[in-house]
Amino acid sequence: MSDETSDRLTLLAHLHIQRDFTAERIEYREPAVDVPGRQVDVPKLKRGGVSCIWLSEGAPGEFTVDPTPAFQAVQRPSTALFRRTFFEGASGVQRLLRGFDAVRRLCEGSGDLELVTSTEGVRRAVEAGRIGVLLHTENLLIGEDLAMLRAYHELGLRVTGLVHAAPQRWIDCDSEQRVPSGLTEFGRDVIHELNELGILIDVSHASMSAIDDVLEESSDPIVASHSNPKAISPIQRNLTDEHIRRIADGGGVVGIHCSSAFVDIECQHGRGEGPGISASERDRGMKLLDDVRSGRLDPFAAEAGVRTGEAQPLYQRFPTVGLDALVDVVDHMVNVAGYEHVGIGTDFEFLEDVVEGFAGAHETPQFLAALEARGYSAREVDAIAGENFLRVMAEVID
Repeated sequence: MSDETSDRLTLLAHLHIQRDFTAERIEYREPAVDVPGRQVDVPKLKRGGVSCIWLSEGAPGEFTVDPTPAFQAVQRPSTALFRRTFFEGASGVQRLLRGFDAVRRLCEGSGDLELVTSTEGVRRAVEAGRIGVLLHTENLLIGEDLAMLRAYHELGLRVTGLVHAAPQRWIDCDSEQRVPSGLTEFGRDVIHELNELGILIDVSHASMSAIDDVLEESSDPIVASHSNPKAISPIQRNLTDEHIRRIADGGGVVGIHCSSAFVDIECQHGRGEGPGISASERDRGMKLLDDVRSGRLDPFAAEAGVRTGEAQPLYQRFPTVGLDALVDVVDHMVNVAGYEHVGIGTDFEFLEDVVEGFAGAHETPQFLAALEARGYSAREVDAIAGENFLRVMAEVID
């Protein structure tokens, strides 16, 4: 590594590490072991020169009710029932607390990770030879109570997604929209409270109308931690150029996604339908939903069962693209928004069609080298590698 890049601060704004679930607790699975085929663990983060991560709680307790809309919603808005979560109200709050507790224990038990709540904390961790870790969740379960946001902030939450693939009462998502779509009045209150607390808002997975509403309501810059342009791959989860531009105009950042389908729509088209599309799968999903709503099912035991069970795959195969195609995504986003508003998200650990050449945290240097080979200056690569996300973090959370 040259002197020019040896002090580069690299931030991956959205990733997961494998965990084990029981009805009583969540534990990270051998995080200090370099497991072949895994996209993220501590040795891979270190090998990739990663300085900071937003370690996401993911989508607590989500299960598929009807797999059919998964195909219907790939490229166009859908109002069909698709996914729900086992956790409602108080159990949702308990589930997030359990996830945050697992992250805290992970960091406390590691000499390589440090839980941080500010950009100053990130830089201190890096100076001490550790990787800064920020709490993150993709599904902000608060039991429709703003006091929970204040409690999460006290526990260290400084950046958060709003919704994943199961819509909440106050916000809908890219895979299932309400009519009318977007934020409810309570959802607008959530945005205002997040601004007041200094928690950075992440709109990846939100519906297009919800993103519009967040941009309208938020007085702070926002981010989309792991989203690519629809102009490159027109899947519903990606962002329009207008949204990328508006996020940038507000001072925010969009992080690239490393799923090949997010880079090239033909990778999505080439997947084919798997055996999970059947009447029996829909019947099973509807029964789960009824059991959740009736209270017959313990949500923590249910999540453990889904996480450890063998789900039927929705797809048969997973075509992939190479590193040049991912750099094309960066080029497009830079042309739309400027290099100051592009970062690295990834969504590593559970990508079946990860981009070849950036297939895990350990290959981060290959991606940055590809940017340099494309003609980006060291200053521009530094910005994309981490300084852009750090800038918006400093503005909102510090």
